[in-house]
Amino acid sequence: VIIWTLTSPPRTPATPSLVAGEEPTTTAVFVLPTVDDSNGLIRYVDIIVHRAALGVSSPPPSAVPSNVAPYMEGTVWYVAARYSYTQYEAAVAGSQFTLGNGLVVSTGRVAYINAPLQPGHSFSVYVRAVGVDDNGEEVASTGEPLRIVTSEQTSTAPGHSESAGVIIGPVIASVICLLTIIAHIMIWRHH
Repeated sequence: VIIWTLTSPPRTPATPSLVAGEEPTTTAVFVLPTVDDSNGLIRYVDIIVHRAALGVSSPPPSAVPSNVAPYMEGTVWYVAARYSYTQYEAAVAGSQFTLGNGLVVSTGRVAYINAPLQPGHSFSVYVRAVGVDDNGEEVASTGEPLRIVTSEQTSTAPGHSESAGVIIGPVIASVICLLTIIAHIMIWRHH
């Protein structure tokens, strides 16, 4: 049996790059970097998110807690997704990742929720590579964050208002009810 362990922590992952396009509101799309395993076996790769109020700068990678948990309502730090190193390099690295799409990535025992982003907040996204040292202890390297600022409002089509649906729906329902009543009166009078 050969066990491959790290001679030192994994190499620091590069910063993800934001995909140009729409302004982030409840989701943001970025490209995930490849992760170098030249220091030894990497067990898994985490996509870690830090949520903060607008104007708050991104914490440095050294401030990322070692025990970041999956998303729970109200958490400031959370793991949006966890991939085995093999899965990450084969299918995820270099691909677009949509933060906030609501999908769940499961590693068997734990489900990681890629929760929708909150409009009007600042988010820092970190890629963390985790391996095991000669003593069987986890060692990690966390890359510099990608800072995402979500807009205050969700986007609407130009010239359209979100409140239009709130007004038009009840008006149409009222017209249908009125037409139904008139039809019943006309049928009743006819008999």
